[in-house]
Amino acid sequence: MTARLNPEDRAAIEDLIQRHAWLIDHGESDRIGELFTTDAALYGVGPDKVGRAAIAAWGAERAAMRERRSRHVQSNILIEAVSPDTARGFVVLTLYRHDGAGPGSATPFLICEYADRYRKEPDGEWRFAERRLSVLFGQA
Repeated sequence: MTARLNPEDRAAIEDLIQRHAWLIDHGESDRIGELFTTDAALYGVGPDKVGRAAIAAWGAERAAMRERRSRHVQSNILIEAVSPDTARGFVVLTLYRHDGAGPGSATPFLICEYADRYRKEPDGEWRFAERRLSVLFGQA
């Protein structure tokens, strides 16, 4: 039988998901490595990134893109316990993106889905062990 997540763990994972988007959207993606386990992997966002250091390097590159504005609107969040210290989840992402000055389009740039694995670390913090982004709809 699958373990159930207590409300505190569920809230911590939901906060992790939202913090990931917030850091990117607010020019602080250079801190994104903090949200991942040391052996984590990030797939579907450009070349595969394996390990916290590779993910942190990608975050620093993204933070340097000062002309890019984005908003990650996340919905349909489903989190399922696998064990007391691991869980998996799915998140639908509607991404708005604009490069340059002025307002961007109100039409989504992409609609994607994250398939996530989460791990509760010895310090008690939930982190991403894996994020896989799949594009569902994109601009033609």
